[in-house]
Amino acid sequence: MRCLFILMISFVLFSVQSNAQQDYTWEDYGISFTLADDFKETVSTGEEFSATGDGMEMTIIPFTDETIDDTDITGYTMSIAASLNLARIDDVSTINFNGFKGGYAEGELDGAKIFIMGVIDPNSDTNFFVIITFLDGDTNAVDEAVNICKSIRKL
Repeated sequence: MRCLFILMISFVLFSVQSNAQQDYTWEDYGISFTLADDFKETVSTGEEFSATGDGMEMTIIPFTDETIDDTDITGYTMSIAASLNLARIDDVSTINFNGFKGGYAEGELDGAKIFIMGVIDPNSDTNFFVIITFLDGDTNAVDEAVNICKSIRKL
């Protein structure tokens, strides 16, 4: 019975620890987002937010353009991916979440997988690029990258 109790406590502690998340708020742009608890903020200015976690780096870069819409963001995202000289660039996939519209693509650079997403707020002229870098062989990282992006929400 004691062994079962210890096993149950260990399972609960592991479950809580593996699902631990932390919320970040970027007041300058009125957004918040969620990252795994292993991420540490490295840059937080009016021009960039960056954080690093186990085997991943994430950066959000705002840009202002009132003329861009959801039909433009996919082409814009591909042009940014091309400017980074990414290899093996996938086609841009579109995504709608939390009042935002966007497009994302994946590519490779120097053995690292690069996930890049252009995000527009249809009700504002402030838009964002999210760039997430992780090891190319990390099969869970793409899902985590999409989850990070989907966690972006307006305050």
